[in-house]
Amino acid sequence: MSSIYPSSRIYINKSKIPGSGLGVFASKDILKDEIIEIAPILVLEFSDFIDTRWNLLFEYYFWMDDYVALALGFASMYNHSPEANCKYELNREEKTITFTAIKDIKKDCELYFNYKGSSNPKTPLWFEKST
Repeated sequence: MSSIYPSSRIYINKSKIPGSGLGVFASKDILKDEIIEIAPILVLEFSDFIDTRWNLLFEYYFWMDDYVALALGFASMYNHSPEANCKYELNREEKTITFTAIKDIKKDCELYFNYKGSSNPKTPLWFEKST
């Protein structure tokens, strides 16, 4: 397994999204298709997870079809945008998550991925639902 953690390509700062907390930013120019970060994940089976889903970590999990992953490193700090500049790939066997640029990213730009992925793009996210 290759490792890019901690990554020298990124840093944490106040997000530029109104109402958001922290975000991940490029510490140098990042080229399209360049790996930004490879971080470890903790894999949780739904049976292990059910009692913890309503705690603070709920907003930071990566929800897959048959498991949930808690990403470490900076991975859980990337914010959502439908105009994403990076994507992620989870590797359950290696217990890693890899973030890759999908376009050129300038130094000090915030990094975003689309939380909705390509499936159900019209389905609202938990923070988009009205209470």
